[in-house]
This record gives sequence, structure tokens and C-alpha cells, in this order.
Amino acid sequence: MNQNKVVKIYEPSDFNKVMNFLQGVHALGEIEEELFDNAVLILSEEDIVGMITFEMFRKKALIRYFIFDRDVEEEYLIEMYDKFFDNLRKHNMTRVFVIINNDNIKEMFLNLGFKEFPKESFFLTEESIMNTKYKEATVMFYEIEF
Repeated sequence: MNQNKVVKIYEPSDFNKVMNFLQGVHALGEIEEELFDNAVLILSEEDIVGMITFEMFRKKALIRYFIFDRDVEEEYLIEMYDKFFDNLRKHNMTRVFVIINNDNIKEMFLNLGFKEFPKESFFLTEESIMNTKYKEATVMFYEIEF
């Protein structure tokens, strides 16, 4: 059954839908509501089936909540991805980072044009990533063209 989907920028009226969507993601420890304002959503009927957002660290954008249902068609993921980069450009971001703990996800980001970043040079707040729980993770980045 192919439902019509809409890709859109988060609005405050989407809050409950986003909460319901994220509460269904068992891997999330806690939900960070402050990330919603930078989100791009995929809606199917009245339910969210995809979401990507970012947060700012030291004037850098860091991808957070890149989550989507397995059956979301590629065209909607591409549209979500394009709107996400438009949103980053509106915030004058020239580079976006992602921290990855999974080789399959790493492959997906490589296919999206991301490159590995030397993690010893990556800092979360004032702390090197090498001194955090992410020290075994891969750090990747994408140069945003204007």
C-alpha cells in the first residue's frame, strides 16, 4: 500500500507527532526536544516516518536523529536530505559532521558524499572525542556548497 508522503520542515504543531515517532525508537535513551527546531520530517498521513536534524557544537553542525522507517521510498529520503542541506545553508553552515558507530551507516554516509575526519582533531564542546564514549566511533564530514 503506497501512501502519499510529505517532506517538510518541523513546525511547533508537529511536536506530538515527533515525540510519538521518537518514543517508538528503542535505541534512544532520551529525547532531546531542543533538536526539533532544526528537523526535516517525512510524514505519511499524520504519522512521521522519517526525521533528520542537527545540533550546533563549536559553530559546527552535527547530525542527530537521522531515523526513518525501512519502507520509506528513496525519493522521500533524497527530498528529506535536500531540505536538510537547505536548512544548514540557511544557518550559514559550511560543514556538517556525523559520528558513526555502525559500518552499514558509515557506508551509507560514504555514498552520500561524506568523508572521514581525523577524530583526534574533533572536539565535542571543549573535550576531544578521544576522551568520550565515542572514541571508537568514526567521524565523518560533508562540505556544504552554497
